[in-house]
Amino acid sequence: MKAILIIFTLLTSTFQIIAQDIATARQQALNSTVTISGIITNGDELGPIRYIEDATAGIALYDPDVMSGVSRGDSITVTGVLVDYNGLLELQPISDLTVHGSGYTVEPTIIFASQIGEDTEAELISIENAIFDNPGQVFSVGTHTFSANDEEGIIYVKADSELEGQTIPSCPATIIAISSQYSFTGNDGYQLLIRDMNDFVYEQGICLLTPLVQTNVTTTSFDISWTTNLEGFSDLSYGLTADLELGTLVDSEGLTSTDHSISLENLEAGSIYYVQGISYDNTDTTYSAITPFATISNSSGEIRVCFNHSVDTTVASIENAQVSGVYTNDSIKAYIDKAQHTLDVAVYNHSDGLITSAINDAYNRGVRVRYITCESTATLALGSLNDGIPVLERPEGMGIMHNKFIVVDANVFDSCWVLTGSTNWTSGQIFDDPNHLVMIQDQSVARTFEIEFNEMWGSDGDNPNASNAKFGANKKNNTPHHFTVNGQPFEVYFSPSDNTTTNIVNAIKTADYEIDFGLLVFTNNQLAWAIEDQYNLGVEVNGIIEQVNTQGSEYEYLTELGANVLSHQEVDDIFHHKYCIIDHANVDSDPTVVTGSHNWSGAAETNNDENTIIIHDASITNQFYQEFHQRLNELENAVEPSFNCVNEACVDPMDGSGTYNSLAACQLACTSTSINDITDLKYALYPNPNNGKFIFELYSNTSEINYCRIIDLQGRQLFTKSLNLTEGLNTFSFDYNLSKGVYFLEVEQEKIKVIVH
Repeated sequence: MKAILIIFTLLTSTFQIIAQDIATARQQALNSTVTISGIITNGDELGPIRYIEDATAGIALYDPDVMSGVSRGDSITVTGVLVDYNGLLELQPISDLTVHGSGYTVEPTIIFASQIGEDTEAELISIENAIFDNPGQVFSVGTHTFSANDEEGIIYVKADSELEGQTIPSCPATIIAISSQYSFTGNDGYQLLIRDMNDFVYEQGICLLTPLVQTNVTTTSFDISWTTNLEGFSDLSYGLTADLELGTLVDSEGLTSTDHSISLENLEAGSIYYVQGISYDNTDTTYSAITPFATISNSSGEIRVCFNHSVDTTVASIENAQVSGVYTNDSIKAYIDKAQHTLDVAVYNHSDGLITSAINDAYNRGVRVRYITCESTATLALGSLNDGIPVLERPEGMGIMHNKFIVVDANVFDSCWVLTGSTNWTSGQIFDDPNHLVMIQDQSVARTFEIEFNEMWGSDGDNPNASNAKFGANKKNNTPHHFTVNGQPFEVYFSPSDNTTTNIVNAIKTADYEIDFGLLVFTNNQLAWAIEDQYNLGVEVNGIIEQVNTQGSEYEYLTELGANVLSHQEVDDIFHHKYCIIDHANVDSDPTVVTGSHNWSGAAETNNDENTIIIHDASITNQFYQEFHQRLNELENAVEPSFNCVNEACVDPMDGSGTYNSLAACQLACTSTSINDITDLKYALYPNPNNGKFIFELYSNTSEINYCRIIDLQGRQLFTKSLNLTEGLNTFSFDYNLSKGVYFLEVEQEKIKVIVH
């Protein structure tokens, strides 16, 4: 029995008769209406959900409107419907709520980690002697593993939690948490929810209060600093591998302090060093997580950007952005051709023959080639790669290998390159859809991308080790993140291990004047909130989003806020960029661009293999702005195509004043053939592809009632529409919630393909 400090006589006899104990309520059938009483164990720190507990059990309550004013420590009686939400039993909706008082407490039940499960679901529990993985690093959104008395458990940190960015305990602690569950199968996914940092109770001893921080970085040295709760001595172990084989340095001053700093010297340029901080006093020792850091390289630091669509150079402030256009595949080939020793390729989708030939040529000239792609996509190039090139595919499942990068000669400082960006290697992506490439000549960055490649590859050798390959949530935060490239700060993050969204938020929060973003998809609440915060501070916000109707899209949220965010969804080509431009016109305000393969979505943050680079460089930032300004102008000044029949030719007046809304409709009428020679019905459909909203035009030489229907690829009829035809041109609009896919619109046994993207 749990000890709940509550005087239940506060409840009236009426509520005592109606209310069940929670353990009994949990046994009722789903969709049953139940009434329970108990104490609330959390407030807004876990979002709109509330957990309630009595002396028998706990349960979740979810009704944001009804429960919004309920706080931790409130005594309530509540009526609601039992539902299962991804394994978690909860009441939803709430039909009746009575608050009896506030200020009550629930004593957590002490359990072992192995007892986190259905028997403790929704209860406030505590686990003693918990030791976290990655001590001394920072909490990020997602799961974090700990061990306690040789048993393992996990906590989950939600977006916008107080824990986000706080230091992971580096010494044993007692965890106080709510036992919860999130599972698509309902049989697993048990996790602890920490409400705030007060839910960690530390035992006596020295403990890290901050992660390791790198400063004073040169090609041959850097300093590492950290702080502890108690005064102690400092050591620093380091190496070129996580084995820390280069030894341990002792603080030369030999004094105890809570502020610790040790210099690493005589290092190699462009190299990755693994470091562990150690602090100790006369009774206790604490260790930081083993953390990788990079020295500055001797590479040129050159960064090149190219765009496959036109840019507006009238807003260029330093140099004109480069347009690769129809030569984008040749640009990728050019960097593959630079490889003399090693070539690592990680690409989501690839079907371009020119690039495939370049990879084969590299292999044939003796370059070690390794290739990673995704099993769930049609990487047609695999059929044309040389049979000697080893290939590893991320297995189908919860997430995709969505990277598009190559690493060339990572171990050669003056010829190494990383090529990344938004572009998949397919004809549509290379030639049609707005995309970009970024090329970086820096050895520290190249070696960092190679570490990420090796983690997915399962080894650092020529051939993959599928049994050791790590994808998605199985990856670790095991790469450096901060670099100096060409004298400027440069950041690299990989998803889902590196808390990418938080680092994008941090970049957004530096905006003083203007934020401009161009995104395929934008469904991440954290990033929308960060933009809203800056907008409310007076920062100008402009944006382009392709998928504005995707579930959870932030398009409507931002437009209602007043931000100048435009839809690209009605435009023929897919706006595939993923970039954010910060303060492009203010050199003194750290002009920054965020880009890579990472869409601003939950899947990119938690499931997919992605890369994100944050470039602090005024010239590169302005080049991205030239691209953004061109796309924004096109959308703001867009005129729907229309046509007039001039001397039997169809001409677009370019101002939307044409008689015919489509070229096909104009061509049907603009002909020397007499109307009687035209078959009864002629068709035109536009746009195609479309987003489920399209125009259907028919040219008829009779007046009649006809019917059309939409069928799917399996021949199933989805709906029919009556068409009241008149002689001449007839125009009908269709606005149906068709899912993405291919359909046919059928009239009189004739079919027109309808593509919904």
